Amino acid sequence: MTVMLLAFVSAANAQITKSTLKLNGVEMVETLSEDGMSMIKRPYRWFAGMAQADVQSVAVEMAQLEAYATISRVFENFVTTQASRGTVVVNGKAQQALKSYWEQMSLSVQQACEPFGDVEVNYNSQTGQYEVIAKVGIRGDRYVKILDGAKNARPDDLQGGDLQQFIDANNAIIDAAKGN
Repeated sequence: MTVMLLAFVSAANAQITKSTLKLNGVEMVETLSEDGMSMIKRPYRWFAGMAQADVQSVAVEMAQLEAYATISRVFENFVTTQASRGTVVVNGKAQQALKSYWEQMSLSVQQACEPFGDVEVNYNSQTGQYEVIAKVGIRGDRYVKILDGAKNARPDDLQGGDLQQFIDANNAIIDAAKGN
């Protein structure tokens, strides 16, 4: 998910500011090896959040909370996308089961995440507000392990065509979450 921010200033100034911000992605990071004796490169899946407040520490905490909320929105978008592609009946049993299941999966990912990378803090002296972008991340292998665990999901209350819709859409969601 990429957000484009455009700020337009009065015609007298004729100044246009344009920026692009990624709200989630994958990044290779230098981290400690399992034995803690050396540095190695590992992929991390990260999610960003933005917030503003008149106290810096509050803005940072709010941005981190927003980054955790981004995880839920990303997974919710995967479920919605599968419904809009016609792979499941909109508001049917399979979609409701997928929504419920992936809400739980997003919580699992959230619990495995931790603050990640640098926190970007900007102070706007005109508004007296701190504008913060913070990230949370999860090691790539742990993220994939959580997603692979979703492959065997079979809700007890689904049968026949509803169960097959769930399985097919669930596999597509897993592929999308992995970036396939």
